[in-house]
Amino acid sequence: MRVIRLLISGITVCSLFIAGCASHTLNVAESAVESFLPAIYKKTLCFGPCPAFTFTLQPDGQATLEIIRPMRTAPLDALAPGKYSAQASDAGAWNARISTAAEEVLYLELDSVYDNPRVTDLPATITEWRGKSVTNRYNGPDLATLYAAFDEAMAALNWQPIETK
Repeated sequence: MRVIRLLISGITVCSLFIAGCASHTLNVAESAVESFLPAIYKKTLCFGPCPAFTFTLQPDGQATLEIIRPMRTAPLDALAPGKYSAQASDAGAWNARISTAAEEVLYLELDSVYDNPRVTDLPATITEWRGKSVTNRYNGPDLATLYAAFDEAMAALNWQPIETK
């Protein structure tokens, strides 16, 4: 009888140990899920018909797009002014694409503002990436590679209207 109790106690201890290991493995797997690197990409108004919008992406992949003036390139040109939301699905691809473009233009080494307050008829492009913000309105660096990466990422999302004007 004593042997049976010891055997049952041993099985119980082993079961608890295995359950604890499984729980730890699950927590490690959950924490290994890659987050999206958050970003903001914004184009301000100009005196002409240039597009004006604000795009944001959160660490959970939730994206928002507020269009003030219509976009010019497909498929975003089909969206009316207003607010939209989408869910990004591949953090690894997003992080790699935007990181590569940012490294190519030496984003983290740039000044925070490129502007001339005397020039008033140009739109600004404002980006935020990895805690760095750059406002590029006048006489700034060529950031076309980074802007193209943002444009491609925005175009790939399935935008749903929140509020249209």
